[in-house]
Amino acid sequence: MENNTDIIVLTSVIVVLFIVFIIATVREFNTMSSIKFVEKEEGGPRAEMMRFIGNLFTDERIDAGKRVTFMNAVKPIIEDLVPGEEIKKE
Repeated sequence: MENNTDIIVLTSVIVVLFIVFIIATVREFNTMSSIKFVEKEEGGPRAEMMRFIGNLFTDERIDAGKRVTFMNAVKPIIEDLVPGEEIKKE
């Protein structure tokens, strides 16, 4: 019986921790169900580059020759960002 006390204590601690985890999870789900999720605009260097390229074609002040030059400069960077499988599919 003396050897089983360690197992009983360890089991009781683990059971208490699982109960605390379950209670915290249920509370968090209840909190998240009352809050509306707001989707934010994508950020980071890739998103900024895509916005820049999009602005090249919508900005009327940039002539067609410069647009082609910009696209030729950015094309290798875009190809590095796209995985090889997607390039083969296109």
